Amino acid sequence: MKTYSQENIIKNIVNEPELFYGLNNKYDRIISILGGSVAIGQPIHNDIDLIEITRKGLPKSVVQTISNILSISMEKMSQLIHVSYRTIQRKSDKDLLNVYSTEQILEIAEVISRGIDVLGSIKAFTAWLHTKLRVLNYKTPLDFLDTTFGARLIKDILGRIEHGVY
Repeated sequence: MKTYSQENIIKNIVNEPELFYGLNNKYDRIISILGGSVAIGQPIHNDIDLIEITRKGLPKSVVQTISNILSISMEKMSQLIHVSYRTIQRKSDKDLLNVYSTEQILEIAEVISRGIDVLGSIKAFTAWLHTKLRVLNYKTPLDFLDTTFGARLIKDILGRIEHGVY
């Protein structure tokens, strides 16, 4: 497993949001959203690295990081990744999540990255995420992040916003 050198460390978006906007690489942005390179412990350079991380599992600490970014409770976060809240509570921060939860977290991280890119800031994206939208039958985009199809739908809507076809 490769590790990061000190100068290549990617910071956590929650702790240093201004650095996130300077990241142009899709994979570096995902690492930042997941808590930084120290939290992940493995570099991500391509989709094959994402597959390896999915198979290995992400640490539980990533769940708290994503929960903070989305401004939701850990109970709601556990629903999004289909793990009981009690199971999440029992895990230590370094315990690894299963393949399915890890995959869902990576999907959510991609949505967050795309949303921040399109809407301009974490604050604007989070506000939008909690807004009931007509296109979603007056549900919030957050309500759709519990499935791969829902995450794809939200990314599609963000693409339409970006191109003014909303």
